Amino acid sequence: MSNAPLPELRHHHDVDAPQVDAHAFRQGWRIRTRLDALLADRRITPAEWQAAVEYRDLAATARGIRTLGLLGRLHTASDREAGVIARLDAETRVRASERRIGRLATALIVACVVEDLSWREIARRIGRTHETARNWTTLAVRALGAVWTDVRC
Repeated sequence: MSNAPLPELRHHHDVDAPQVDAHAFRQGWRIRTRLDALLADRRITPAEWQAAVEYRDLAATARGIRTLGLLGRLHTASDREAGVIARLDAETRVRASERRIGRLATALIVACVVEDLSWREIARRIGRTHETARNWTTLAVRALGAVWTDVRC
């Protein structure tokens, strides 16, 4: 018995095998996202990739989706109040960044970073080719990276 992904998953996603060596410490199989591909292709910088990952995590928090390791525990309020405060802070930062980069860039980032849609699906949504969708998304992630540190709560 193996924990390797099924062929159906590999057909629809790029999957990285576990890797534990001097370059990586990944104990399990990992789906490579479109955002990861932009970084691997050197279309975006590691700082821009990090900004997009932080955006994705805060967007999940703002929408009340629980993920691991997003925000530290607040010791001045009850857990319930802390959750509300964390969601409000996340929503404030996400909305501020979205206002700065515009609606189209936000839509491209949500499609790529949050939903991890294929380039063809993103292209279909914006009525362009998949290469144009990838190029425009690259520019959107770069724009997010440029404003992300300025909109800290």
